[in-house]
Amino acid sequence: MSGEKLRMRTKLGFGVGSSADGAILLAFNTWNFLFYNQVLGLSGTLAGLAVTISLVLDGVSEPLIGSLSDRWRSKLGRRHPFLYAAPIPLAISFYLLFSPPPGLHGIPLFLWFTVFATLHRQALTLYQIPHLALGAELTQDYHQRSVVMSYAATFGVLAGATTFFYGWTWFSHVEGGTSVRHAYPGMAAGVALVAALAIFASAALTRDRVPYLTQPKGAPQRFSLKEMTREIAGCLRNHNFRMVLLGLFFLSATTGVRETIHSYVSLFFWELPAAKIRVFGLVTPPAFILAFVLTVSLHRRFEKRNTILGSIVLMVLASAVPVGMRLLGLLPPNDTAPLIGILMLATFVFYFGFAVHLISILSVLADVADEHELSTGKRQEGIFVAARTFFSKLSTGFGHILAGAAIDLIHFPTGAKPGEIAPATINQLAIMDGWVAAIPTLIAMYFYSRYQIDRRRLLEIQVQLEQRRSSAPPASPVRGGDAAVAAVEPAAI
Repeated sequence: MSGEKLRMRTKLGFGVGSSADGAILLAFNTWNFLFYNQVLGLSGTLAGLAVTISLVLDGVSEPLIGSLSDRWRSKLGRRHPFLYAAPIPLAISFYLLFSPPPGLHGIPLFLWFTVFATLHRQALTLYQIPHLALGAELTQDYHQRSVVMSYAATFGVLAGATTFFYGWTWFSHVEGGTSVRHAYPGMAAGVALVAALAIFASAALTRDRVPYLTQPKGAPQRFSLKEMTREIAGCLRNHNFRMVLLGLFFLSATTGVRETIHSYVSLFFWELPAAKIRVFGLVTPPAFILAFVLTVSLHRRFEKRNTILGSIVLMVLASAVPVGMRLLGLLPPNDTAPLIGILMLATFVFYFGFAVHLISILSVLADVADEHELSTGKRQEGIFVAARTFFSKLSTGFGHILAGAAIDLIHFPTGAKPGEIAPATINQLAIMDGWVAAIPTLIAMYFYSRYQIDRRRLLEIQVQLEQRRSSAPPASPVRGGDAAVAAVEPAAI
């Protein structure tokens, strides 16, 4: 496969798969607290706890899925069986999440929220971990990995932006909007259907690459929790992986807080109606397209580590500056064209930084997997991706429960209407979203700054890997009709 280019079909197929993540996660993070806290009356603390439990349990299952997919043997290869198994459970559980039986209150409502939040997260992980691991296997080139992951990030944000626009448009056409329970099942059904179709499409469009992907050698290795724990511990001994994980951990705490309360800030601090909130979804695709175009060039000029640090600075400024300017009285009145223009610019800057960060992190993880293979002889993209998402979700869950408790602490009323809440309460909410949530991000920057793999180091690693592979004896044929083949040369894009 030396010199072979991945077809556009393959790159698009891999990217389309990220549409499921973008749509489901955007819808969940945007509307779950509004639904359960504001509409159904569940306390912010219990709503935050339900999300946290689902994320922690999801994080526990991710290394399991990663390890299983690393070992899997079938005619569909290691990753694709999981891609085909996930879509239907994901769609059903997500719809039921926003369709609790009437009459549930308190603890029974909390249990419904927890169970279906957990089930939809588990189904998403069944797909997400093998899909990301598949992306790490498509190419081994330092810059080409950035191209492949750019497709994933771009499709993810396009799906997220489309979902954002679709959802707020849906609510703007339902009498009562986000304040009535019967508006939510229709939104959830549309999102669930799109996510399931995206996963099936991704699996079908990338299936022809199975014979060319890296496959396990020798006899199938039996799965055990002890072995999985040993593998995770081995990954954590890698300095660069630890720095990436710690950076993600603290950045995800910020993400958890903002995901929980950002819709509240849009509705009650900026006092925007649903029909105007939806236009912010139109800003994110251009931001991601620009990131798609520029990130590889940024990596060539500044290296991936410095690109990550710069992207975080943009995210912090875009979140904190508008809130600070409003509190100082430096912005136009709410619900005016000049204010919306300023907020759209801030949104564009935030998502440009977010996209550059996402593309860079996905590319960095593939580089770390190469370093790990050189030091251990094991190719374990699934474990690396799973460990990354586990620590990210653990921290995000912590941010959700903190934000939920904060909503209760400032006595934010349920069933609230814009313009009818005490200004002090609204300001406290905005400060949490714009300023307090940014503090863990600054800690994340410290750990990212200690990441050490640059393009020269990766080239050294891959030269040594190629020498090792070329001198290794041929692998024994795989029994049972499997289509698995020996490790191959990296694909060029």
